[in-house]
Amino acid sequence: MGARETESTGQDGAWETGPDPVRTVRVLVCSPRPSLHRRLVALLQDRVECVSVARTLTEARRHLDKGLHDLALIDTKLGGDRGLDLAEKVAKTTPAIVSAMLGDRAGIDEALGAMRAGATDLIEVTLCEDEMLARIEAACERAHRVRQREARVARLKRLCHQLNNARREVSGHVGELCNDLVDAYRELSGQLEDVSVSTELSSMLRQELDIESLLRTLLEYVLGKVGSTNAAIFLPSTSGEFSLGAYVNYDCPKDAAEVLMDQLADTLAPRFEEQESVLALSGSVELEHYLGESAHWLDESAMLVVSCRQDDECLAVIALFRDKRSAFAENDLKLLQLIADQFAGQLARVIRVHHRHLPKDEWGGFETDDDGFNDIDLAA
Repeated sequence: MGARETESTGQDGAWETGPDPVRTVRVLVCSPRPSLHRRLVALLQDRVECVSVARTLTEARRHLDKGLHDLALIDTKLGGDRGLDLAEKVAKTTPAIVSAMLGDRAGIDEALGAMRAGATDLIEVTLCEDEMLARIEAACERAHRVRQREARVARLKRLCHQLNNARREVSGHVGELCNDLVDAYRELSGQLEDVSVSTELSSMLRQELDIESLLRTLLEYVLGKVGSTNAAIFLPSTSGEFSLGAYVNYDCPKDAAEVLMDQLADTLAPRFEEQESVLALSGSVELEHYLGESAHWLDESAMLVVSCRQDDECLAVIALFRDKRSAFAENDLKLLQLIADQFAGQLARVIRVHHRHLPKDEWGGFETDDDGFNDIDLAA
């Protein structure tokens, strides 16, 4: 008999034809009776994809464990009336395989036993060929549907696995993007804060065209931002030396503060006039490395020092120092750099105002008189 065709309705309601699903089913006959083997093989040979035979319970289990069949026709006489046990095991362990029982009689008790074992049918071996073939083909169609269902389930599992992998990948990218956005936000916030500080300080300093007022305004601003600290601003003179422009005494002995500041003007300022970025020093070892014998003036202090430069020329040196147990924060370094840049620009403008009647090559530095600004003291 050639391949049959079955009819079904498509999505648009039209009738479609396709290959007979029975032709794609792989059948395993599990029976110890040779006569039943021959009969079923002859009956199904040209109607299903393939027919295999298992003569013992062990052989049947070996075939079924390989998962190469879709329908198992199990004789109730297999393994000394243990065919039902095999059908029950197939239903529990390999649900992709449909089982149907073969028996000498199909009474109510036998049918209930087959149903409880998970078999889809109980077929009497005494039926005529046409009726037996119809029952087996019905079991084959069921096996075909089960196989299609299992294939869909397997496909859905693969898709779920792929989607889960894609989800994890996307989640990773989203996490990286969020981290990048956080970093960008922090960087932008820092830049906006720098712009805000620069704008605020510039607006304050631009109002001061008198050097004494400029120094006072700057030190007040520094104390407001950095907190309690000793601070000194050293200004260069035409002779190339540095003098004390202004200072704040926080914790130095009052009678020795000015002597200390003058000493730092002679030793510290010249060493750092080429220092373009803020340098942080802490403890006697670092201080001695940079200041040599003069380090003893500062004992165990933490210090920030920077040169205020304009057009490759040092216009001032700013130094902040206090006990190293109250060390300066990282933000203080960034703040002092902004202050140095703004202060250098305003100092240059003040110089132009003070010496506007002279040629530029004769401007020189700030000279002090008997009441010079190098005596400004903002300490309490």
